[in-house]
Amino acid sequence: MPEYLAPGVYVEEIQTGNKPIEGVSTSTTGLVGVTERGPVNVPQLVTSYGEYQRMFGGRLPIDEFIDGSGHAHCYLSHAVEGFFINGGKRAYVTRVLPDIATNANRDLFFADPAVTTPGATVLLRPAQQATGTAVNRPLLYVLDPSNFSGGPPSDWIRIGDGSRAEYRQVTSIGSTVQHVTLNFPLHFSHQSGAAIDAGPVVQDTTNYTTNPVFTFVSQSNAGGTEITVSGPDSAVLLGLPGPGGSQLLEIRDAGATSDAAEYAFATAAEDLGSNQVRLTLSTSLRRSYAGGTQAAALEIPTGTSTNLSLAGNGGEFIVYVDTVSGNFVEATPPTATTPRILIVDAGNTEQEVHGIGVLAALPLTVPTYAAYPAGTVGRLVTSVDDDRTVVAPLAVAPFVTITLNDVSGLAIGMTLGFTVAGSPETALVDSIDATAVPPTVTLRTGLSGAPAATSAVAIPPKTLTTDAAVGALSIALDDRLGLSAGDVIRIGTDEIAIVRVVTGERGAPPDAGAVLLEQPLRQAHAASVTEVRRQIITGTTTRQPVYLVLGAQAGAEALLINDGTSYATNEVVEFTLPDGTTVFHRFAANAVATAPLEIELNAALTYGHDAGQPVLERQRLLEVRALDAGAWGNRVMVGCRDEAQGLVSNAQVLAANPPPGPGMFSSLQLSSLTGVEPGTILEVLDPDGEALNLPFLKVRRVDRSNRLALFDPPGLQAAHMTAHNNAQMSGQNLRVRSREFSLVVMLRQRPDPAVPTRNDTLLDQELFRHLSMDPRHSRYVMRIVGATWTLGNVTDDLGIPLRRWDLRSEGPSAYVRVNDLGAPADREAIRLGPEALVDVMPSGLTRIARHPLGELPFTTGDDAVALMNDPMYVGADNSEPTLRTGLYTLKNLQNVSLVAIPGQTGAALQQAVVDHCEEMRYRFAVLDGPAPENDTLTDVQIHRQQYDTKYAALYHPWLMIPDPFPSSLATLRQFPIPPSGHMLGIYARVDNERGVHKAPANEVVRGITGLTRYFTKGEQDILNPYPQNINVIRDFRPSNRALRVWGARCITSDNDYKYVNVRRLLIFLEDSIDRGLQWVVFEPNAEELWARVRRAVTNFLTTVWRNGALEGTTPAEGFFVKCDRTTMTRDDIDNGRLICMIGVAPVKPAEFVIIRIGLWTADAEI
Repeated sequence: MPEYLAPGVYVEEIQTGNKPIEGVSTSTTGLVGVTERGPVNVPQLVTSYGEYQRMFGGRLPIDEFIDGSGHAHCYLSHAVEGFFINGGKRAYVTRVLPDIATNANRDLFFADPAVTTPGATVLLRPAQQATGTAVNRPLLYVLDPSNFSGGPPSDWIRIGDGSRAEYRQVTSIGSTVQHVTLNFPLHFSHQSGAAIDAGPVVQDTTNYTTNPVFTFVSQSNAGGTEITVSGPDSAVLLGLPGPGGSQLLEIRDAGATSDAAEYAFATAAEDLGSNQVRLTLSTSLRRSYAGGTQAAALEIPTGTSTNLSLAGNGGEFIVYVDTVSGNFVEATPPTATTPRILIVDAGNTEQEVHGIGVLAALPLTVPTYAAYPAGTVGRLVTSVDDDRTVVAPLAVAPFVTITLNDVSGLAIGMTLGFTVAGSPETALVDSIDATAVPPTVTLRTGLSGAPAATSAVAIPPKTLTTDAAVGALSIALDDRLGLSAGDVIRIGTDEIAIVRVVTGERGAPPDAGAVLLEQPLRQAHAASVTEVRRQIITGTTTRQPVYLVLGAQAGAEALLINDGTSYATNEVVEFTLPDGTTVFHRFAANAVATAPLEIELNAALTYGHDAGQPVLERQRLLEVRALDAGAWGNRVMVGCRDEAQGLVSNAQVLAANPPPGPGMFSSLQLSSLTGVEPGTILEVLDPDGEALNLPFLKVRRVDRSNRLALFDPPGLQAAHMTAHNNAQMSGQNLRVRSREFSLVVMLRQRPDPAVPTRNDTLLDQELFRHLSMDPRHSRYVMRIVGATWTLGNVTDDLGIPLRRWDLRSEGPSAYVRVNDLGAPADREAIRLGPEALVDVMPSGLTRIARHPLGELPFTTGDDAVALMNDPMYVGADNSEPTLRTGLYTLKNLQNVSLVAIPGQTGAALQQAVVDHCEEMRYRFAVLDGPAPENDTLTDVQIHRQQYDTKYAALYHPWLMIPDPFPSSLATLRQFPIPPSGHMLGIYARVDNERGVHKAPANEVVRGITGLTRYFTKGEQDILNPYPQNINVIRDFRPSNRALRVWGARCITSDNDYKYVNVRRLLIFLEDSIDRGLQWVVFEPNAEELWARVRRAVTNFLTTVWRNGALEGTTPAEGFFVKCDRTTMTRDDIDNGRLICMIGVAPVKPAEFVIIRIGLWTADAEI
């Protein structure tokens, strides 16, 4: 009782009426099954099929979801779609999966600056798909395996670039070379195992006793297979005394050594008379040769034999053999050794002979101007300044006309330098007579005397008038006299360029102006101090040509050639690219011998990689793991890029402070601390904002009052202080920017066999910007993307509790979680982020490289379909709700009223669904009939005989939809799906439109194209009545009434509950009254309470009656409610029992509509 102790006004709330009973939902559905992705064993509410797709993915191809016994597990997505198409509003979906299903993952890597000597090389031979291990041979063959370690611990390496880059661990490194380099490429292809013989070059003096050397009678062009030679032993040559009626020849220019020779077999000889013989060669000539070229008859090489370990292809410069020993061992450049040759497939029709080269790297003084493809040929040339020589001096004064060896490239007004009586003199050219023999020049002023014959005539160098930057195509000169298109010029000491055009109008001497070059400059050149000299290029045939074994990218500082013998520092080689472009390079050092070796990987390669692809040491940085288990994760791709604009952008450095004392930290005073926080990595820029390539700085602490950023050791170093002081002395400030990275997560669509071009289409993409690898930073990648977690734990790998609604870690990504692979002690070190690779598209544009999860050697996402079975769907119960699995997870939900496991028709599993509904009391099960092909009339009757329950209905046959994964759009087949999902939607539609008392029958089934089996009325006469009670879906399209549900019975022997609507109406009433009368508990059990209960129930049932759910024209005919002393004894009241008796008369469906009709006359009486 309330207390009234002090005077005053008391306002009290009292119960003045009845507590109404609210009707419960009857259409909320619970579904259990296999989905593409999503949380496992945690029911999730979806209110549309689109929401289902976002949470659980799309349809599943049946070919990928058939277990070992042949049962399919791909129907849940179709059921959910059918549920919403047919009017469903709410569904809870529980995903089930075998315990051993795996999440796809992959590691992201970086080049750790703490590694002082990282391994870096390229593939010398192509690496084929599914090779690289001891089991999957051949192994990788790399140019320089130094600095790689086969462990333990084993190095991680990256093979390739862009999206096809692969990461593997080095298992072991070979100890011996496995290749032999050829001086010219192979003419033919040769199978693995082909015999190879090698030996020194020895002229055949046994058969050719007079002279084994012949000379070319006329020129022979490259590609030709015939040569005409002459010599004293021509008669012997006509007989081709070599093995098999052939003769081995060495072909080389006069004066050239055997290193520069080409080798071939002569297989036919024709006598032309006069000691001339026309020879037919087994292989075409690689070079053109002038008359007088030598062709020497050789003995067949002997001494060392081996076999090809790998097939050799035409056009290749390297062959791989079983053993490299004896005559196969290459020399060390630039030292020349005794020339050796080898024969491949000796005695066969495709035998060929080559000189043994020396695989070597040529260091360049100037990086390459463009991409040079493999096979590019180069020749040794001499490049000298364009000075001239006096041919004949004048005998008498005034010494104004001089004869020179060459006047090309001279121009009127040009200054020439002479030596007269040991003293230098200069004079301007007044006129040039190129027709005279020898040509002459007339000077404007005479010399003091006659220059000596053969004395040099110097042409003064030209000078740059403005600085020329790297990449410039134009240079400005103080003097363009004598320059024209096609001239070769030397810029500075090392860069040799070709003039493309002398731009603009030619002016008066010295004709200052611009010159356009064929290729952009690769070095920067300063004005006033850089001299430019026209060059005289002279080729030589005494040195072997060189071929690029591997292509070189623009900017490469060395070239890999097939024969570096005798090539040395400062020599110049002219390279001719396939498009005819000519470039010149001077060597910075002698040719450097290489030592390629094999590398064994821990897992076979997924892709093939061309020769020349990079092989780089890398370190693991970040694990990216698919959010959920399953093969869907293999379609997730990740990409990284460096942020072009950091959180800190161009802040000025006002002061640089070294550590003030031991144990203290260096700092920078910045113009702004916006974006600066502990863990920020700062990069120092020059005053113009260009990177200075100084060591990065890691922020330890921020002093905002003094605008100071304090750094982790080592902090500011001497190079930083020097750069700062230099900027200050010039009245400028250095700048800093922060370094962060972005992570892009992409989801590809499922492969489409009908339209494979769509396979790379992205369904969704996530972008996470300005990420950091430092846990102190607010943008730490694990916090921003979401941290990984271990199954069974209640917290993620950052110690944050998992979300209760899906038992996954916190994070905005819908597809991945990440894990920092750095040791705790290393996580605050300078780590910029994963290496940012790009793909170059055919258009020349670039895009972020896409790295799929699940690639070897990382964990592949797997649904473990082979282990899917009925117990997986049933799951296990547990007193702890979060530990329930499968069907038992629906026990955690109160408002589910319909339950199904679509497509799973096992008797034990369907009985478990029935048991679940009976245990939960207020739920109803919708069961599928047997699947095709075992879905005949007899099959469905046998299937029905296993159940007797008033809490379930069975629907048959299965439905048809267009195949969601057609192999061809031209032959689109139909695909069978179970009816339960569509029926649940019809239940919901009828409940919402008419009420739960309306039988869910005579309703159109939406979203289907047909049925797997068409039952006639006669067949339904067997299936519909007791004891079968099977609800048939019928085809009424012949009568223009579509496909309809044509049954509404429960699979029960209790005739009181044989109709679905009757059973579900009682469930609705019981559940509503159960929830609506909870307030009664512990109320005083007396007449007042009984009356309130009667009124509440009566009001509720009256509403139900008015909605047409109960029979009768008055409420009294439709129901009764009794709650008084007639329903309770004294013993009931004394023991706290309140008993309310309720009777209802549900309306029954008009299942059989009978119209009786007869004849009658106009005057007949009824």
